[in-house]
Amino acid sequence: MSLYDYIYVDLDKVVSLYSQLTGGVVEVIEKYRDQNSVRENKRNYDFKVFKHDAADNLEKNRGERETLKPHHSFLQELEEKLESDGYLIDISKDKKALSLKNDRVRETLKNALCIKCTGRVVIEDYERIKNISIAFPDIVELISASTKAAFKETPEYQEALGYIQAIQSTSSDRNNQAKNKSLIKEKERELERMLNDAVLVQNVEPWVLEGMRTWIDSFMSGITNIRVYPSIKNPDEHIYGHLELNNFLIQSSNSFHFTYGSFPTEEMTMIGIITSVPNMGGESFDPLTEMNKNNLADDESIERAFRGIFRGFDGLEAMIRTNRYPRILVYPILVYREAKATQKNLSLGD
Repeated sequence: MSLYDYIYVDLDKVVSLYSQLTGGVVEVIEKYRDQNSVRENKRNYDFKVFKHDAADNLEKNRGERETLKPHHSFLQELEEKLESDGYLIDISKDKKALSLKNDRVRETLKNALCIKCTGRVVIEDYERIKNISIAFPDIVELISASTKAAFKETPEYQEALGYIQAIQSTSSDRNNQAKNKSLIKEKERELERMLNDAVLVQNVEPWVLEGMRTWIDSFMSGITNIRVYPSIKNPDEHIYGHLELNNFLIQSSNSFHFTYGSFPTEEMTMIGIITSVPNMGGESFDPLTEMNKNNLADDESIERAFRGIFRGFDGLEAMIRTNRYPRILVYPILVYREAKATQKNLSLGD
Protein backbone atom coordinates (compact mmCIF):
# COMPACT_ATOMS: atom_id res chain seq x y z
CA MET A 1 0.00 0.00 0.00
CA SER A 2 1.19 3.52 -0.79
CA LEU A 3 0.34 6.82 0.84
CA TYR A 4 0.32 10.04 -1.17
CA ASP A 5 1.44 13.48 -0.04
CA TYR A 6 -0.42 15.66 -2.53
CA ILE A 7 1.40 18.93 -3.19
CA TYR A 8 -0.67 20.28 -6.06
CA VAL A 9 -4.17 19.43 -7.32
CA ASP A 10 -6.02 21.16 -10.18
CA LEU A 11 -9.57 20.24 -9.16
CA ASP A 12 -11.25 21.74 -12.21
CA LYS A 13 -9.21 19.62 -14.61
CA VAL A 14 -9.50 16.56 -12.39
CA VAL A 15 -13.29 16.80 -12.29
CA SER A 16 -13.49 17.44 -16.04
CA LEU A 17 -11.35 14.42 -16.94
CA TYR A 18 -13.10 12.13 -14.45
CA SER A 19 -16.52 13.09 -15.78
CA GLN A 20 -15.48 12.36 -19.37
CA LEU A 21 -13.92 9.00 -18.49
CA THR A 22 -16.75 7.66 -16.33
CA GLY A 23 -19.76 9.42 -17.78
CA GLY A 24 -20.66 10.62 -14.30
CA VAL A 25 -21.57 14.12 -13.21
CA VAL A 26 -19.25 15.25 -10.43
CA GLU A 27 -20.13 17.71 -7.71
CA VAL A 28 -17.38 18.97 -5.40
CA ILE A 29 -18.55 19.38 -1.81
CA GLU A 30 -16.48 21.58 0.50
CA LYS A 31 -17.13 21.04 4.20
CA TYR A 32 -16.12 23.76 6.63
CA ARG A 33 -15.69 23.26 10.34
CA ASP A 34 -16.98 25.91 12.72
CA GLN A 35 -15.58 26.00 16.23
CA ASN A 36 -16.30 28.61 18.91
CA SER A 37 -18.02 30.76 16.27
CA VAL A 38 -14.72 31.03 14.37
CA ARG A 39 -14.43 29.43 10.97
CA GLU A 40 -11.23 27.47 10.54
CA ASN A 41 -9.50 27.73 7.18
CA LYS A 42 -9.65 23.97 6.59
CA ARG A 43 -11.46 22.30 3.74
CA ASN A 44 -12.54 18.67 3.63
CA TYR A 45 -13.40 17.67 0.10
CA ASP A 46 -15.92 15.01 -0.89
CA PHE A 47 -16.81 14.25 -4.47
CA LYS A 48 -20.39 13.32 -5.15
CA VAL A 49 -20.59 11.30 -8.38
CA PHE A 50 -23.96 10.90 -10.08
CA LYS A 51 -24.26 8.01 -12.52
CA HIS A 52 -27.46 7.79 -14.52
CA ASP A 53 -29.14 4.55 -15.66
CA ALA A 54 -31.76 5.34 -18.29
CA ALA A 55 -34.20 2.74 -19.60
CA ASP A 56 -34.78 3.06 -23.31
CA ASN A 57 -38.46 2.11 -23.34
CA LEU A 58 -41.77 3.85 -23.97
CA GLU A 59 -42.13 5.05 -20.42
CA LYS A 60 -38.48 6.26 -20.39
CA ASN A 61 -38.03 5.27 -16.78
CA ARG A 62 -34.88 6.71 -15.30
CA GLY A 63 -32.92 5.65 -12.24
CA GLU A 64 -30.10 7.49 -10.53
CA ARG A 65 -27.20 6.28 -8.38
CA GLU A 66 -25.19 8.50 -6.09
CA THR A 67 -21.69 7.75 -4.80
CA LEU A 68 -19.69 9.80 -2.32
CA LYS A 69 -15.93 9.57 -2.75
CA PRO A 70 -13.24 10.95 -0.44
CA HIS A 71 -10.67 13.32 -1.86
CA HIS A 72 -7.65 11.02 -2.28
CA SER A 73 -9.63 8.02 -3.51
CA PHE A 74 -11.11 10.21 -6.21
CA LEU A 75 -7.66 11.33 -7.39
CA GLN A 76 -6.21 7.82 -7.38
CA GLU A 77 -9.21 6.46 -9.26
CA LEU A 78 -8.76 9.14 -11.93
CA GLU A 79 -5.09 8.20 -12.37
CA GLU A 80 -5.92 4.49 -12.64
CA LYS A 81 -8.72 5.18 -15.10
CA LEU A 82 -6.53 7.37 -17.31
CA GLU A 83 -3.88 4.65 -17.49
CA SER A 84 -6.23 1.69 -17.97
CA ASP A 85 -8.10 3.48 -20.78
CA GLY A 86 -4.85 4.35 -22.58
CA TYR A 87 -4.82 8.10 -22.00
CA LEU A 88 -1.84 8.18 -19.63
CA ILE A 89 1.77 7.29 -20.45
CA ASP A 90 4.01 6.58 -17.46
CA ILE A 91 7.59 7.30 -18.53
CA SER A 92 8.97 6.43 -15.09
CA LYS A 93 8.33 2.68 -15.28
CA ASP A 94 11.53 1.99 -17.18
CA LYS A 95 13.85 4.97 -16.75
CA LYS A 96 16.92 3.18 -18.10
CA ALA A 97 15.33 2.14 -21.40
CA LEU A 98 13.28 5.26 -22.01
CA SER A 99 14.69 8.43 -23.53
CA LEU A 100 12.84 11.59 -24.50
CA LYS A 101 15.17 11.76 -27.52
CA ASN A 102 13.74 8.54 -28.91
CA ASP A 103 11.68 9.28 -32.03
CA ARG A 104 9.14 6.56 -31.25
CA VAL A 105 8.66 7.85 -27.72
CA ARG A 106 8.12 11.41 -28.92
CA GLU A 107 5.67 10.32 -31.59
CA THR A 108 3.72 8.39 -28.95
CA LEU A 109 3.67 11.43 -26.67
CA LYS A 110 2.42 13.65 -29.51
CA ASN A 111 -0.68 11.47 -29.77
CA ALA A 112 -1.21 10.97 -26.02
CA LEU A 113 -3.31 13.06 -23.63
CA CYS A 114 -1.45 12.78 -20.31
CA ILE A 115 2.04 11.93 -19.11
CA LYS A 116 3.21 10.71 -15.69
CA CYS A 117 6.77 11.29 -14.55
CA THR A 118 8.59 10.60 -11.29
CA GLY A 119 11.98 12.09 -10.49
CA ARG A 120 13.86 14.97 -8.92
CA VAL A 121 11.99 18.25 -9.02
CA VAL A 122 12.92 21.93 -9.33
CA ILE A 123 10.40 24.67 -8.42
CA GLU A 124 10.95 28.09 -10.03
CA ASP A 125 8.79 30.75 -8.38
CA TYR A 126 9.43 34.00 -10.29
CA GLU A 127 7.26 36.19 -8.06
CA ARG A 128 9.26 34.99 -5.07
CA ILE A 129 12.52 35.78 -6.85
CA LYS A 130 11.22 39.26 -7.72
CA ASN A 131 10.28 39.95 -4.09
CA ILE A 132 13.67 38.77 -2.89
CA SER A 133 15.42 41.03 -5.43
CA ILE A 134 13.67 44.07 -3.93
CA ALA A 135 15.13 43.37 -0.49
CA PHE A 136 18.40 41.92 -1.83
CA PRO A 137 20.60 45.01 -1.24
CA ASP A 138 19.43 45.31 2.38
CA ILE A 139 19.94 41.57 2.91
CA VAL A 140 23.47 41.72 1.52
CA GLU A 141 24.27 44.74 3.70
CA LEU A 142 22.99 42.93 6.80
CA ILE A 143 24.99 39.78 6.02
CA SER A 144 28.11 41.82 5.29
CA ALA A 145 27.83 43.79 8.53
CA SER A 146 27.29 40.60 10.51
CA THR A 147 30.26 38.86 8.84
CA LYS A 148 32.56 41.83 9.42
CA ALA A 149 31.53 42.07 13.07
CA ALA A 150 32.33 38.38 13.56
CA PHE A 151 35.67 38.66 11.73
CA LYS A 152 36.77 41.53 13.96
CA GLU A 153 36.78 39.07 16.87
CA THR A 154 39.24 36.69 15.17
CA PRO A 155 42.90 36.44 16.31
CA GLU A 156 44.15 37.58 12.88
CA TYR A 157 42.19 40.82 13.02
CA GLN A 158 42.98 41.49 16.67
CA GLU A 159 46.70 40.94 16.03
CA ALA A 160 46.72 43.44 13.14
CA LEU A 161 44.69 45.94 15.18
CA GLY A 162 47.11 45.58 18.11
CA TYR A 163 50.02 46.29 15.79
CA ILE A 164 48.42 49.58 14.69
CA GLN A 165 47.67 50.60 18.26
CA ALA A 166 51.25 49.83 19.28
CA ILE A 167 52.63 52.09 16.56
CA GLN A 168 50.20 54.89 17.45
CA SER A 169 51.30 54.82 21.10
CA THR A 170 55.01 55.05 20.24
CA SER A 171 56.53 58.50 20.69
CA SER A 172 59.30 59.40 18.27
CA ASP A 173 60.73 62.29 16.34
CA ARG A 174 59.15 63.92 13.31
CA ASN A 175 60.88 61.63 10.80
CA ASN A 176 59.69 58.49 12.62
CA GLN A 177 56.19 59.93 12.91
CA ALA A 178 55.93 60.18 9.10
CA LYS A 179 57.21 56.63 8.77
CA ASN A 180 54.75 55.38 11.39
CA LYS A 181 51.83 57.10 9.62
CA SER A 182 52.77 55.27 6.44
CA LEU A 183 52.90 51.94 8.29
CA ILE A 184 49.54 52.61 9.94
CA LYS A 185 47.85 53.45 6.62
CA GLU A 186 49.29 50.32 5.00
CA LYS A 187 48.09 48.17 7.91
CA GLU A 188 44.65 49.80 7.83
CA ARG A 189 44.35 48.99 4.12
CA GLU A 190 45.33 45.42 4.93
CA LEU A 191 42.60 45.26 7.58
CA GLU A 192 40.05 46.58 5.05
CA ARG A 193 41.09 43.92 2.54
CA MET A 194 40.76 41.23 5.22
CA LEU A 195 37.23 42.42 6.06
CA ASN A 196 36.18 42.52 2.41
CA ASP A 197 37.62 39.07 1.74
CA ALA A 198 35.63 37.70 4.68
CA VAL A 199 32.34 38.76 3.07
CA LEU A 200 31.04 35.84 0.97
CA VAL A 201 27.90 37.49 -0.44
CA GLN A 202 28.58 40.27 -2.89
CA ASN A 203 26.05 42.90 -3.91
CA VAL A 204 24.58 43.13 -7.41
CA GLU A 205 24.41 46.25 -9.54
CA PRO A 206 21.01 47.99 -9.12
CA TRP A 207 20.36 47.99 -12.88
CA VAL A 208 20.63 44.19 -12.93
CA LEU A 209 18.00 43.77 -10.21
CA GLU A 210 15.71 46.38 -11.78
CA GLY A 211 16.05 44.74 -15.19
CA MET A 212 15.20 41.34 -13.76
CA ARG A 213 12.05 42.71 -12.11
CA THR A 214 11.02 44.42 -15.36
CA TRP A 215 11.50 41.16 -17.26
CA ILE A 216 9.41 39.20 -14.75
CA ASP A 217 6.64 41.81 -14.66
CA SER A 218 6.48 41.92 -18.47
CA PHE A 219 6.68 38.24 -19.35
CA MET A 220 6.56 35.99 -16.28
CA SER A 221 4.25 37.66 -13.79
CA GLY A 222 2.60 35.06 -11.55
CA ILE A 223 4.57 32.18 -13.11
CA THR A 224 5.75 29.22 -11.02
CA ASN A 225 7.44 26.48 -13.05
CA ILE A 226 7.99 22.87 -12.08
CA ARG A 227 10.61 20.73 -13.80
CA VAL A 228 10.64 16.95 -13.27
CA TYR A 229 13.76 15.01 -14.24
CA PRO A 230 13.13 11.28 -14.84
CA SER A 231 16.90 10.68 -15.08
CA ILE A 232 19.46 12.85 -13.32
CA LYS A 233 22.06 11.57 -15.80
CA ASN A 234 20.19 13.33 -18.62
CA PRO A 235 19.23 16.77 -17.23
CA ASP A 236 18.25 18.06 -20.68
CA GLU A 237 15.43 15.50 -20.76
CA HIS A 238 12.70 16.72 -18.45
CA ILE A 239 8.98 17.48 -18.23
CA TYR A 240 7.90 20.91 -17.08
CA GLY A 241 4.88 23.15 -16.73
CA HIS A 242 3.32 26.10 -14.92
CA LEU A 243 1.69 25.68 -11.49
CA GLU A 244 -1.21 27.91 -10.42
CA LEU A 245 -0.82 29.24 -6.88
CA ASN A 246 -4.47 28.51 -5.98
CA ASN A 247 -3.99 24.80 -6.69
CA PHE A 248 -1.19 24.30 -4.16
CA LEU A 249 -2.33 22.58 -0.98
CA ILE A 250 0.08 24.96 0.80
CA GLN A 251 -0.89 28.28 -0.78
CA SER A 252 1.66 30.43 1.05
CA SER A 253 4.76 30.62 -1.13
CA ASN A 254 7.03 31.19 1.87
CA SER A 255 5.55 28.25 3.77
CA PHE A 256 5.88 25.95 0.77
CA HIS A 257 9.51 26.84 0.10
CA PHE A 258 10.40 26.57 3.78
CA THR A 259 8.78 23.12 3.98
CA TYR A 260 9.78 21.53 0.67
CA GLY A 261 12.35 23.93 -0.78
CA SER A 262 12.80 25.01 -4.38
CA PHE A 263 14.95 21.89 -4.92
CA PRO A 264 13.31 19.08 -2.88
CA THR A 265 15.59 16.25 -1.79
CA GLU A 266 12.97 13.54 -2.42
CA GLU A 267 11.52 12.43 -5.74
CA MET A 268 8.03 13.59 -6.68
CA THR A 269 5.49 12.56 -9.29
CA MET A 270 3.72 14.86 -11.73
CA ILE A 271 0.77 14.05 -13.96
CA GLY A 272 0.06 16.58 -16.68
CA ILE A 273 -1.81 17.09 -19.92
CA ILE A 274 0.72 17.16 -22.76
CA THR A 275 0.65 20.54 -24.49
CA SER A 276 3.87 20.62 -26.53
CA VAL A 277 6.38 18.08 -27.88
CA PRO A 278 8.98 20.22 -29.72
CA ASN A 279 10.72 18.86 -32.82
CA MET A 280 14.49 18.47 -32.82
CA GLY A 281 14.95 20.92 -35.69
CA GLY A 282 12.60 23.52 -34.26
CA GLU A 283 9.29 24.72 -35.66
CA SER A 284 8.92 24.30 -39.44
CA PHE A 285 5.37 25.57 -39.82
CA ASP A 286 5.09 29.25 -40.82
CA PRO A 287 1.52 30.56 -40.54
CA LEU A 288 2.45 33.66 -42.58
CA THR A 289 3.31 31.64 -45.70
CA GLU A 290 -0.09 32.52 -47.14
CA MET A 291 1.00 36.17 -47.16
CA ASN A 292 4.20 35.54 -49.13
CA LYS A 293 2.91 36.72 -52.47
CA ASN A 294 3.04 39.80 -54.65
CA ASN A 295 0.27 42.33 -55.20
CA LEU A 296 -1.44 41.91 -51.84
CA ALA A 297 -4.76 43.66 -51.42
CA ASP A 298 -4.89 46.54 -48.95
CA ASP A 299 -6.71 44.50 -46.31
CA GLU A 300 -4.23 41.64 -46.75
CA SER A 301 -1.26 44.01 -46.31
CA ILE A 302 -2.73 45.33 -43.06
CA GLU A 303 -3.38 41.79 -41.85
CA ARG A 304 0.20 40.71 -42.66
CA ALA A 305 1.60 43.73 -40.81
CA PHE A 306 -0.36 43.07 -37.65
CA ARG A 307 0.19 39.31 -37.68
CA GLY A 308 3.87 39.92 -38.36
CA ILE A 309 4.12 41.77 -35.05
CA PHE A 310 3.22 38.57 -33.19
CA ARG A 311 5.68 36.51 -35.21
CA GLY A 312 8.35 39.13 -34.54
CA PHE A 313 8.05 38.46 -30.82
CA ASP A 314 8.45 34.68 -31.26
CA GLY A 315 12.11 34.97 -30.36
CA LEU A 316 11.30 36.64 -27.05
CA GLU A 317 8.65 34.05 -26.30
CA ALA A 318 11.13 31.26 -27.02
CA MET A 319 13.51 32.81 -24.49
CA ILE A 320 10.76 33.02 -21.89
CA ARG A 321 9.08 29.63 -22.29
CA THR A 322 12.35 27.71 -22.90
CA ASN A 323 10.21 25.19 -24.78
CA ARG A 324 12.79 23.32 -26.84
CA TYR A 325 13.79 19.78 -27.76
CA PRO A 326 13.96 17.32 -25.99
CA ARG A 327 11.80 18.80 -23.23
CA ILE A 328 8.07 18.13 -22.91
CA LEU A 329 5.69 20.92 -21.89
CA VAL A 330 2.56 19.97 -19.93
CA TYR A 331 -0.39 21.42 -18.06
CA PRO A 332 0.10 19.91 -14.57
CA ILE A 333 -2.98 18.49 -12.85
CA LEU A 334 -1.38 16.49 -9.98
CA VAL A 335 1.92 16.70 -8.12
CA TYR A 336 2.58 14.40 -5.18
CA ARG A 337 5.11 12.33 -3.31
CA GLU A 338 4.40 8.62 -3.01
CA ALA A 339 5.59 6.66 0.03
CA LYS A 340 5.32 2.87 0.22
CA ALA A 341 4.83 1.04 3.51
CA THR A 342 7.96 -0.48 5.01
CA GLN A 343 8.39 -3.23 7.59
CA LYS A 344 11.83 -2.11 8.68
CA ASN A 345 12.14 -1.00 12.29
CA LEU A 346 14.68 1.67 13.05
CA SER A 347 16.71 1.16 16.22
CA LEU A 348 18.48 3.95 18.03
CA GLY A 349 20.81 1.47 19.75
CA ASP A 350 23.72 -0.55 18.34
